[in-house]
Amino acid sequence: MGTGNQTTRLVIQLGDGEDPEVFAHTCGANTFGVTLTNNLGENVVLDCDDPLDVPAAIVRHLESQDTSCTIAGMVSTAAWPTWRAWADSGSEKNIKIFLDESAANNGGDWTLPAYLESLELGKENGGKVTFTANISGAGQRVWTDAI
Repeated sequence: MGTGNQTTRLVIQLGDGEDPEVFAHTCGANTFGVTLTNNLGENVVLDCDDPLDVPAAIVRHLESQDTSCTIAGMVSTAAWPTWRAWADSGSEKNIKIFLDESAANNGGDWTLPAYLESLELGKENGGKVTFTANISGAGQRVWTDAI
Protein backbone atom coordinates (compact mmCIF):
# COMPACT_ATOMS: atom_id res chain seq x y z
CA MET A 1 0.00 0.00 0.00
CA GLY A 2 1.29 3.47 -0.89
CA THR A 3 2.10 6.00 1.76
CA GLY A 4 2.24 9.77 1.69
CA ASN A 5 0.15 12.13 -0.39
CA GLN A 6 -1.68 10.65 -3.36
CA THR A 7 -3.06 12.60 -6.31
CA THR A 8 -5.90 12.25 -8.80
CA ARG A 9 -5.11 15.55 -10.53
CA LEU A 10 -3.63 14.56 -13.92
CA VAL A 11 -5.02 15.92 -17.18
CA ILE A 12 -3.69 16.43 -20.70
CA GLN A 13 -4.69 19.68 -22.34
CA LEU A 14 -4.54 20.82 -25.98
CA GLY A 15 -3.22 24.24 -26.96
CA ASP A 16 -5.18 26.55 -29.25
CA GLY A 17 -2.13 27.82 -31.19
CA GLU A 18 -2.84 31.47 -30.33
CA ASP A 19 -0.43 33.96 -28.73
CA PRO A 20 -0.65 33.76 -25.77
CA GLU A 21 -1.55 30.12 -26.03
CA VAL A 22 -4.51 28.85 -24.05
CA PHE A 23 -4.66 25.17 -23.05
CA ALA A 24 -7.98 23.42 -22.46
CA HIS A 25 -9.24 20.07 -21.25
CA THR A 26 -11.15 17.95 -23.78
CA CYS A 27 -14.73 17.71 -22.56
CA GLY A 28 -15.65 14.02 -22.26
CA ALA A 29 -12.09 12.78 -21.74
CA ASN A 30 -11.74 10.74 -18.57
CA THR A 31 -8.66 8.55 -19.09
CA PHE A 32 -5.12 9.89 -19.39
CA GLY A 33 -1.80 8.11 -19.78
CA VAL A 34 1.72 9.50 -20.07
CA THR A 35 4.96 7.70 -20.95
CA LEU A 36 8.32 9.45 -20.54
CA THR A 37 11.06 7.51 -22.33
CA ASN A 38 14.85 7.77 -22.12
CA ASN A 39 16.32 6.15 -25.24
CA LEU A 40 19.76 4.76 -24.50
CA GLY A 41 22.74 4.07 -26.70
CA GLU A 42 25.55 1.76 -25.76
CA ASN A 43 29.19 1.06 -26.47
CA VAL A 44 31.28 -1.99 -25.67
CA VAL A 45 34.46 -0.93 -23.84
CA LEU A 46 37.45 -3.20 -23.47
CA ASP A 47 39.62 -3.22 -20.34
CA CYS A 48 42.71 -1.22 -21.36
CA ASP A 49 45.08 -3.13 -19.07
CA ASP A 50 43.91 -6.63 -19.96
CA PRO A 51 41.66 -6.49 -23.07
CA LEU A 52 41.92 -10.21 -23.86
CA ASP A 53 41.16 -11.72 -20.45
CA VAL A 54 38.82 -9.23 -18.75
CA PRO A 55 35.29 -9.20 -20.17
CA ALA A 56 34.31 -6.03 -21.97
CA ALA A 57 31.84 -3.72 -20.25
CA ILE A 58 28.77 -2.16 -21.78
CA VAL A 59 28.63 1.58 -21.17
CA ARG A 60 25.27 3.23 -21.77
CA HIS A 61 24.45 6.86 -22.44
CA LEU A 62 21.34 8.92 -23.05
CA GLU A 63 20.73 9.48 -26.76
CA SER A 64 17.26 11.01 -26.75
CA GLN A 65 14.07 11.48 -24.79
CA ASP A 66 10.51 10.92 -25.92
CA THR A 67 7.05 11.65 -24.60
CA SER A 68 3.83 9.89 -25.55
CA CYS A 69 0.31 10.26 -24.23
CA THR A 70 -3.11 8.72 -24.51
CA ILE A 71 -6.43 10.40 -23.93
CA ALA A 72 -9.71 8.50 -23.98
CA GLY A 73 -13.33 8.98 -23.06
CA MET A 74 -16.70 9.94 -24.49
CA VAL A 75 -16.96 12.04 -27.66
CA SER A 76 -18.32 15.46 -26.86
CA THR A 77 -19.88 17.22 -29.84
CA ALA A 78 -18.21 20.46 -28.68
CA ALA A 79 -14.73 18.85 -28.66
CA TRP A 80 -15.15 16.90 -31.91
CA PRO A 81 -14.15 19.76 -34.31
CA THR A 82 -10.79 20.21 -32.53
CA TRP A 83 -9.92 16.50 -32.77
CA ARG A 84 -11.20 16.15 -36.34
CA ALA A 85 -9.16 19.16 -37.49
CA TRP A 86 -6.02 17.86 -35.77
CA ALA A 87 -6.44 14.39 -37.31
CA ASP A 88 -7.15 15.78 -40.80
CA SER A 89 -4.34 18.38 -40.81
CA GLY A 90 -1.53 16.14 -39.55
CA SER A 91 -0.07 19.27 -37.98
CA GLU A 92 1.91 19.81 -34.82
CA LYS A 93 0.05 21.11 -31.76
CA ASN A 94 1.29 22.10 -28.32
CA ILE A 95 0.01 20.03 -25.41
CA LYS A 96 0.23 20.41 -21.66
CA ILE A 97 0.57 17.44 -19.30
CA PHE A 98 -0.82 18.99 -16.16
CA LEU A 99 -0.31 17.63 -12.64
CA ASP A 100 -2.74 19.98 -10.93
CA GLU A 101 -1.25 20.15 -7.47
CA SER A 102 0.24 22.97 -5.42
CA ALA A 103 3.96 23.74 -5.45
CA ALA A 104 4.14 22.21 -1.95
CA ASN A 105 2.77 18.96 -3.43
CA ASN A 106 5.17 19.03 -6.42
CA GLY A 107 2.56 20.11 -8.96
CA GLY A 108 3.25 21.69 -12.31
CA ASP A 109 3.17 20.81 -15.97
CA TRP A 110 5.16 19.74 -18.99
CA THR A 111 4.49 21.53 -22.25
CA LEU A 112 5.69 20.19 -25.58
CA PRO A 113 4.90 20.12 -29.28
CA ALA A 114 3.17 16.93 -30.38
CA TYR A 115 1.49 15.10 -33.23
CA LEU A 116 -1.75 13.18 -33.12
CA GLU A 117 -0.54 9.69 -34.00
CA SER A 118 -3.97 8.06 -34.08
CA LEU A 119 -7.59 8.77 -33.25
CA GLU A 120 -9.92 5.83 -32.76
CA LEU A 121 -13.70 6.17 -32.52
CA GLY A 122 -15.91 3.40 -31.22
CA LYS A 123 -19.50 2.62 -30.32
CA GLU A 124 -21.19 -0.45 -28.91
CA ASN A 125 -24.87 -1.16 -29.56
CA GLY A 126 -26.94 1.87 -28.52
CA GLY A 127 -24.15 3.34 -26.39
CA LYS A 128 -22.33 6.62 -26.68
CA VAL A 129 -19.42 7.16 -29.07
CA THR A 130 -16.02 6.85 -27.41
CA PHE A 131 -12.57 7.91 -28.53
CA THR A 132 -8.96 7.01 -27.87
CA ALA A 133 -6.20 9.36 -29.01
CA ASN A 134 -2.51 8.46 -29.13
CA ILE A 135 -0.21 11.49 -29.09
CA SER A 136 3.53 11.50 -29.81
CA GLY A 137 5.89 14.23 -28.69
CA ALA A 138 7.58 16.24 -31.44
CA GLY A 139 10.23 18.00 -29.37
CA GLN A 140 11.68 18.62 -25.94
CA ARG A 141 9.27 18.65 -23.03
CA VAL A 142 9.65 21.57 -20.61
CA TRP A 143 8.61 21.32 -16.95
CA THR A 144 7.17 24.33 -15.12
CA ASP A 145 6.66 24.12 -11.35
CA ALA A 146 3.27 25.10 -9.94
CA ILE A 147 3.10 28.56 -8.44
